[in-house]
Amino acid sequence: MHLILIFAAIFNVGLNVGSTGQVSASEAGWNTTREIEHPIRMPARFHHGLVYLEPVSQGGDTLRFFTDTADATLMYRQAVDRTGLTTTSAIIQGQQQLAAFLPPFDSLHFIPPPLVSDGLIPVRPDDRMPPHHRIILGDDDGVRTGDGILGSTWFASRAWSINFREETFDVIPVSESGSESESESGSGAGTNGANQQSDNPDSAIQPPETAVPLTFYEEGDRRMYHFPGIDVVIAGDTVSMVLKTGSNIILNDEAQSLIGHPDALLPTGLISESVAEKWLDAHPEWTIYENADSNYGSDLIEVPEVRIGPHTAGPVRFAIRRDEAFVEWFSQFTYKPVVGALGSDAFRDTHITINYPWSVLDFHD
Repeated sequence: MHLILIFAAIFNVGLNVGSTGQVSASEAGWNTTREIEHPIRMPARFHHGLVYLEPVSQGGDTLRFFTDTADATLMYRQAVDRTGLTTTSAIIQGQQQLAAFLPPFDSLHFIPPPLVSDGLIPVRPDDRMPPHHRIILGDDDGVRTGDGILGSTWFASRAWSINFREETFDVIPVSESGSESESESGSGAGTNGANQQSDNPDSAIQPPETAVPLTFYEEGDRRMYHFPGIDVVIAGDTVSMVLKTGSNIILNDEAQSLIGHPDALLPTGLISESVAEKWLDAHPEWTIYENADSNYGSDLIEVPEVRIGPHTAGPVRFAIRRDEAFVEWFSQFTYKPVVGALGSDAFRDTHITINYPWSVLDFHD
């Protein structure tokens, strides 16, 4: 339980900054308001559909972050030391942590700060970097590890256009007209679903009727967590999942050869063991790669089609995880219980917008 509380502290949005070493976001040169007047192209690099951002500080330092809509937001100590950032004591959900502001960035290689934590990002010691982080954050030759993860609290409160076809990633304007703004503690606007269009006539982004609803864990009008929930249809059944754009596994050599993948890092979804068993009982012809995941020793199942609102994806691969991974972990951050995670493997060759204020995902032609 103690470990769960620590991780919940990382993922949650409430943050109070301690008095020691305190530096405000405005003093750090950041604008932490939601308003963006025009789309801003992120310094993104795509790898098999997984998205990395490589901003450059005004001092000329290049940072490298992995992005994932359902992961923690954090920066490793090596990045803080290399860029000379000032750290501060921060309390997140009762857990005192070290945190820092991102450095001011070059205007051509810019990423925005997280809104819900007033621009602060938790700092983790390098020795707390798990092995799979070293793989997903490493550069092409696998030597240099990256600087951190931009997760749920970084994506929160903005709208993001991700074009997997053209490999571009933009933060785009969205109006707050007709919706409640998020407070400093992370309280959220809107409701669980795509029902805000008529209340937002002045929005810079009007979700079409085909937009796919996203749900978030809320208490009253307060958005507690920023893990997007999404319903998909597989083999005629509606399956509740968390949208996890950075979901991936590390293939073993045999699976990599069977799949014909160029390297070990494979974007996949995740699915609970009990649901996977039902799929295989009903569809024994579906392809399964046994023990494909070198980290967990788990199987990989290939689903012919996944329907996401108006879009049909396929085939889509899901790594099998114990039910507890969803019952005891992901579901505590989502509006309703989830049994899987939908990754970028389901969005190959698409152009989507993930709109957090509107709580929708939209597909573009």
